[in-house]
Amino acid sequence: MVIVGAGPAGLTAAMYCARGGKKTLVLGSIYGSQTAMGGLYENYPGFPDGIHGIELSERILAQAQRFGVENQVEQVEKIVNLGDFFRLKTENWQYEARAIILAMGASHRQIGVPGEEELTARGVSYCVHCDGALFRNKNVAVIGYGNGAARAILYLANIASKVHLLSPKERLVAEPIYLERLKSLTNFAATFGARITEIQGKEFVEGVQFDVGKTPRSLRVDGVFVEMGMKPNIELAEGLGLDITTGGYIKVKRLNQETSMPGVFAAGDLTGGRMQAATAVGEGASAGISALRYLG
Repeated sequence: MVIVGAGPAGLTAAMYCARGGKKTLVLGSIYGSQTAMGGLYENYPGFPDGIHGIELSERILAQAQRFGVENQVEQVEKIVNLGDFFRLKTENWQYEARAIILAMGASHRQIGVPGEEELTARGVSYCVHCDGALFRNKNVAVIGYGNGAARAILYLANIASKVHLLSPKERLVAEPIYLERLKSLTNFAATFGARITEIQGKEFVEGVQFDVGKTPRSLRVDGVFVEMGMKPNIELAEGLGLDITTGGYIKVKRLNQETSMPGVFAAGDLTGGRMQAATAVGEGASAGISALRYLG
């Protein structure tokens, strides 16, 4: 068995496969998963005080390795169906497996405006827990509209001098617990109905330009954190020729996480659904069980 992706879905699937007696390899890094970069998880079962995503990822990997799962930190570039088995090619090596589970997760959506790509890692960030500490006592903007934006604001409010929300929607669509916590912040301001037109800066971020209705506005900030939702990492699935839903996710049978190709299963964020760590674990377990039955 080879599992592509080292998030909760992939590692859980690997654990089930290894416990089922199959030689199991996970290709990917836990530190690149959305869970590892997600900060404090307060709604993952079993941790009354919450658990940080990086610790949760490390614990799941350690548990999987206890049952014999191997983990290689390699990125799969191509998967080829050779009939009786699959060949997975990485930059430096290739692997073969009778069945595979795709669990590559999802990536942050970009805004798609001038300056965004040029200033990425120079003030533009998609991971508040990775880069937030770099903006201590500085002005920052969070661009988004959902739970991700709310969590980013709450985290940055303890670091930055001022946190500005620029939201394309007319309100913040987040869980009530986050909205209640935002009310207590004294260094937070929100602008709704903002359409970002440019991220400005020469060497580093210096500001953001946006429109509110037909009125152009600008804001001077040192950092921009993008929280505009996620897009599934389905490039490998498309290369294999798997069926994709109209929403751009890998199409699976929810009962067993089967894809349109025999021997290929998928689990986690790249299949759509709730996109929660807990649901990813459940789908990973289902995919692992189904793969075991397929292999016999």
